[in-house]
Amino acid sequence: MNKIIYRIPFVNYAICIFALVIVGASCTKDVHVTPTLKTITPDSAAGNTVITLTGSGLKDIQSAVFDLGNVPIAFNTNFNTDGAVIFRVPSGANVGTQHIVFTNSSGYQFSVPFTVLAVPTLESAFPTEWEAGNTVTITGNYLQTANHVSLVGTSDTGTIISATATQLIIKMPASSVPSAKLTVSNNAGSSTTTFSLINMDQQIKFFTEDYGPGMQDWSWDNSSKSTAYAVSGTVSLKEVFTAGGSQGMSFHSDNVLNLSNYQSLSLWIRGGANDNTLKVFPDAVISGSAGSTNVTVPAGKWTHIVVPMSLAGFSAVTCQRFDFQITGPNTDQTLYFDNVILIKQ
Repeated sequence: MNKIIYRIPFVNYAICIFALVIVGASCTKDVHVTPTLKTITPDSAAGNTVITLTGSGLKDIQSAVFDLGNVPIAFNTNFNTDGAVIFRVPSGANVGTQHIVFTNSSGYQFSVPFTVLAVPTLESAFPTEWEAGNTVTITGNYLQTANHVSLVGTSDTGTIISATATQLIIKMPASSVPSAKLTVSNNAGSSTTTFSLINMDQQIKFFTEDYGPGMQDWSWDNSSKSTAYAVSGTVSLKEVFTAGGSQGMSFHSDNVLNLSNYQSLSLWIRGGANDNTLKVFPDAVISGSAGSTNVTVPAGKWTHIVVPMSLAGFSAVTCQRFDFQITGPNTDQTLYFDNVILIKQ
């Protein structure tokens, strides 16, 4: 019996093998691993914070952006591994909840939610002084996530009453310091005010919620306590200066005041129907020769007035009174006074 043997020519055999190699190579090149995600740690942070994305199939990630404003992430793809990608939150990332969008070399995209945080910015305070239990409003930005307020240099902390993006209302603590800056913290970090708040409990009080210890009303105008307006707390001092007269609000201290021991006289005044000029001077002078100074009180709003004791020779005086006088207004003028204090050196 004859056997038929089929032989494949060598050239054709080589061509077949080459074709198989090409096909195999092509199949290998076209296979892409779909990334699988496990965690992103942390899932909220401020700019420049290191972030770790874990999972599998992550080595091929080529680019990533924060989608709020399409802010790109800078990272070296050579450091990617199959199981992790490490990068930093761009310093220019927009604050808020958004997604990080990742793209691999085949154009496959996936995203993970992320919240970019920012440390608080602290611009101003109202009022600029406090008594224990008073509230102070801090104005700034990124305040809605504030979680802690402390007095710099102390262990004293304030209580957050309410918080929005631009305002933080704080109930102030009792403290032994005469003044302090505030540090406000959130999940992104902390910021400290550039300004200090005056602790009225450590100053000489003429009037805050009431007359201070040893203080009496010696005014020669129509004077009364009022709840119509207040800078802090609920009570201010209402003074009615009648038209054409020469009246003054006056505080008398049972104790002698040596003004060289004080830095300034600080007070808030809510103006009357018109702008007014108020003459301020020590009275019942025991030693020294006191001058006076004039301050402008704008109509219809609270104005913070600070009179340095170095002004008009006040610092060389001992006395028992301070007077605030308006001479001859054209019409009756009703002014409100609050947080009238002598600030210690």
